[in-house]
Amino acid sequence: MTRFPRWDDVRAGLVADAGGDQALSEAHRRNQAYIDGHRLAERRRLLGLTQTDVAERMGVSKSRVSQIERGEVSTVDVIARYVQALGGQIQITAVFGDDIYILRGADTPAA
Repeated sequence: MTRFPRWDDVRAGLVADAGGDQALSEAHRRNQAYIDGHRLAERRRLLGLTQTDVAERMGVSKSRVSQIERGEVSTVDVIARYVQALGGQIQITAVFGDDIYILRGADTPAA
């Protein structure tokens, strides 16, 4: 019978090879920011808007919009302004065990 290693033992080695838990968390955060930026860019294109259009609506440069879409700028306030420029709004969900609160912002601060 073949004996397989336990996941906890395998994971520990993989995490160590990746630089530890903190490095892994940072890599995950960067990857998610890239995915989010890509999805925002897809939405912009679906709406028929250019980066210049969004930049004008946000009051920022076209290069700033490009940074957002590449996931290089991903703070909540900046993403909220980008989403507003596309005609949407940000909703933040706070989860406390079984209690879930959806927080809706009115206006967002400037980026």
